[in-house]
Amino acid sequence: MDSGQSADSWCSSTARALDIFNRRSSLLAVSLGVNSDTITSLSTCNPPKLTTPASNSSSYQHVSSDNNGHSDNPTMTSCSAHSLATTSALTSPESSQTNASWSQFDFHTAYDSDCNSQVAPERASEWRPCYPRLCAYHDCVSLASAWGLGPPTTSLEPRPTGASQAQSPCEDDMGDGKSNDLLANCPAFRNELGGEPIRRLALSRRFNAISTDELRNRNETWQREHTASEIGILEDVSNVYLGGRLCAARQQKVVIEPQDIGAYYYRHCFLGRPHWNFFGTDETYGPIAVSVVREHIESDIQNVTLYRMIIRLSDLCTLRVAIPEEVISENNADQKNVRSLIKELLEIACPQINVGILRPVNPSFTRVEDLLVKIDEQPIYTRYKVGVMYCGVNQFTEEQMYNNENGSPAFEEFLDFLGQRVRLKGFDQYKGGLDVRDDTTGTHSIYVKYQAHEIMFHISTLLPFTLSNKQQLARKRHIGNDMVTVIFQEPGALPFSPITVRSHFQHVFIIVRANNPCTDDVTYSVAVSRAKDVPAFGPAIPQGATFPKSSEFHDFFITKIINAENAVHRSKKFAAMAARTRREALKEVAENFASGHPNDGPARIASRFLVGSVKRKERLLPRPILSESLHGALSWLVEVYDYSQNQSITCVLGVSGETLVILEMPSGEVICAIPTHSVIGWATTDSGLKIYFDHGDMLHLRCCTADNSDRELTSLIRRLECVTKGDEAKEVLHRRARVSDSLDFHLQEEGVVTDVEMYHTAWRSGLRQGSRIVEIEGKPIVTMNYNEICGLMAHRTSLRLIMISPASDGSPRRGCADPHCPAVSGDEQLLLMSDSFAKRNMCFFNSFTNKQLRTLNHLDKNRKQSISFEDESFVKNRHNAIKDFARYGRLNYVHFERPAGIEPVQWKTLNNCLYESTYKVQGRILRVRSEDSLVSSTENCYNTFSQSKSDTCNRNLIPKVKESGKLVATNNVELEKSKMQLQKTLREKQALEAMISRLKEELTKERRAHEMTKLELQKLQKYFEMIPNVSL
Repeated sequence: MDSGQSADSWCSSTARALDIFNRRSSLLAVSLGVNSDTITSLSTCNPPKLTTPASNSSSYQHVSSDNNGHSDNPTMTSCSAHSLATTSALTSPESSQTNASWSQFDFHTAYDSDCNSQVAPERASEWRPCYPRLCAYHDCVSLASAWGLGPPTTSLEPRPTGASQAQSPCEDDMGDGKSNDLLANCPAFRNELGGEPIRRLALSRRFNAISTDELRNRNETWQREHTASEIGILEDVSNVYLGGRLCAARQQKVVIEPQDIGAYYYRHCFLGRPHWNFFGTDETYGPIAVSVVREHIESDIQNVTLYRMIIRLSDLCTLRVAIPEEVISENNADQKNVRSLIKELLEIACPQINVGILRPVNPSFTRVEDLLVKIDEQPIYTRYKVGVMYCGVNQFTEEQMYNNENGSPAFEEFLDFLGQRVRLKGFDQYKGGLDVRDDTTGTHSIYVKYQAHEIMFHISTLLPFTLSNKQQLARKRHIGNDMVTVIFQEPGALPFSPITVRSHFQHVFIIVRANNPCTDDVTYSVAVSRAKDVPAFGPAIPQGATFPKSSEFHDFFITKIINAENAVHRSKKFAAMAARTRREALKEVAENFASGHPNDGPARIASRFLVGSVKRKERLLPRPILSESLHGALSWLVEVYDYSQNQSITCVLGVSGETLVILEMPSGEVICAIPTHSVIGWATTDSGLKIYFDHGDMLHLRCCTADNSDRELTSLIRRLECVTKGDEAKEVLHRRARVSDSLDFHLQEEGVVTDVEMYHTAWRSGLRQGSRIVEIEGKPIVTMNYNEICGLMAHRTSLRLIMISPASDGSPRRGCADPHCPAVSGDEQLLLMSDSFAKRNMCFFNSFTNKQLRTLNHLDKNRKQSISFEDESFVKNRHNAIKDFARYGRLNYVHFERPAGIEPVQWKTLNNCLYESTYKVQGRILRVRSEDSLVSSTENCYNTFSQSKSDTCNRNLIPKVKESGKLVATNNVELEKSKMQLQKTLREKQALEAMISRLKEELTKERRAHEMTKLELQKLQKYFEMIPNVSL
């Protein structure tokens, strides 16, 4: 067959298969040229023996069988070889740990990339990176694939899936035992009713102790933090900064969890540039495609040359990695022998692949790049089909819901809120499998477009209704094949259970119940039931919350639907089907686009006989490049203490130029993500490494080494020094003779030292202005409020402090750009929370206080971040004055001056100036009572304040209260100035409006003149056309 004809036929067939798969008909796409019986499984390896809980490894074990049906010795696939994630005893990281407690992780590190030594290849696991500090991974999926994490995709078990799994007689999972008025417990399903625990590895102010019952429930749904669920790319190759420099508590909680967005790596870094493509077929791993490009990056820090690689394996996820040119031998640096260069790069990134099977692409084929783009971007979905079913009063079964011919007014109100009601005939957007020509699937449907995602809803009451068919196949044909289904319940409907549904595709059910429908006070309750193979997804549902009909709830609900379907694609069933389609596409590429070698046959035969008999030349590795110029993620095997579950877990740590991520073993999910700009410091202890970020939040980990050496920890600290602005913390011992003596320094609630008396005890111990205290007497400051900090420091003569020195300019190191961040004081009202719009049961007074008073109260409370211990009483007095606003309906604002003394230093940065100006404007718009009422309210404030224990503060306050009349005059002057400024601004606004009106009038006149001129020209043209041509 001619190569051109074969290529064209392959292009059409592969493009058709990919298009069918992207339209959710995954089985059809997989069946194109696929024989499931001939699928080659991954090679197996014999990992070291290790005592592992059965629950962590049983689901990933695979027993191979020969053709006669006899089972071989139990082995593990390349993915399951890394599923041996062990959990240490539930001991606190603060306690001293012996070397024996870490001996179980000795087998993990079979490499030594920090010194010029050779490590025996047989010591390393097959799918563990041999040189993790020489490979910079582009995204989280590549990092997980390099360490062999994630569920296996080599086999598809012949068992019921989706809702039908609950009815399977062989199903022994009885569910998680959770139920409420919306959902009933169901076998093989997990219910999310609201208030599920959030897994937070770090110790922070948002840390909540988990009850023992939740820890014992192995089927409990644990939600990931929003920062961990939204991270996907570790190396930013777009050079576009999109995020802010705020802490995690201030980030948006309602986020679309990314898919494998690293699939755009080939489009961004390879397409349109000179690069190499190699294809081949390995007897063990199946079809393989490798792409390599050389890139030179210039920066102010250091110029670096990288070799970017994409290694595509049929059954495993793609590896996207960058290797510095400095680690390549001098013989290959000149690129004279391309095959030798590719061989060396593969030995570093993926030594399991034999370079002898790879062949370059035939130069005559020009469409290879476009086909590789389609194969890489196949897992990216932007179009979704979602079913919506109506459940009436006293209904709960699938048949009852399908036989509801029409919906109620409450259901119609929900549909109008859900999306846009469109006419199907002639609809030119995403149709979602509905008929847009002849109205055979109904005349109307609901369509929504949200953040570049399109959703077509299959509404049960809008699909054709057949009176004689109780199963309503015309409706079930669409809704039964949707992965996500929305169940709308009327008030009085019975709890829903997926066991009443028969479908292999419906994996997630989102239940919505209307409360007070068709009124201005309508709210909605939400619950989720998902198959146990589907991972948990966000955004998290607040406990006991009902959502009003608002744009915030619409974004929350649509995001929940999109994340639900993306999570279904990550389940075992759909991941295996996607791997089959990928395998066939790569197989066609390798067979039709790779050029052959004259000695390809003998080389293949020789490789069979010589495998394992040729000793590799020992390789002296250079020291890894840990600088900031290498933006990809370098990786370490670590043990992290999970404060949410009160246990130590084995994880993979990746540190890139932008993000620090922690991947769980063996699932490969990101369970913690910290931007590098949020890291403020770290401390080395006997129990491991403590990393401080944001407002002093602490992450506790320890590198797993084979010989208990410090090489891994040293390289990790060097990497943190290069990519973060943090510094190593130091221990300071502060002593004073008596408890009554002064501390000689002032401290904020966040731990920032604002003032230190020069040459006194605190100064001599090492404290400086701008220093940041993260621990006091072994207790993290992030776990204490301001009063607890004061009490702890006031009753001790000797204090052991862990301090992070200030930056080079003397300013304190901050993980959040807002120096007055409300997350420090735990004020949830000013944070961007996903449940900020969820209604709670509260009285009118509490609602009024939360909405009107607490914001003003908090603006003044943030002033404590720049005051000393002695000024705390003044802040309390000002709070009492503001609290009178809720009592009298008007606000008494009294300004108390500070007593004479040393003023705390205010760091005049851009952010400070912005926030200070905000507070000044807020203070100017406050209304002040008349002089008499102000004096009386001031006296009330003073009477309340007189109960304080500080006599010095009382003596300073008495003359200030008597001068309240002068304060009123000062405030009146400020008000007059504000009025004059507002009047000036108003006059300028009026002048601008008048100018705009004048310009509009002139523009209208010009348009009219233009139209008149146009008419005159048309008349002249007609006139000359009527005059006959006269020849002279």
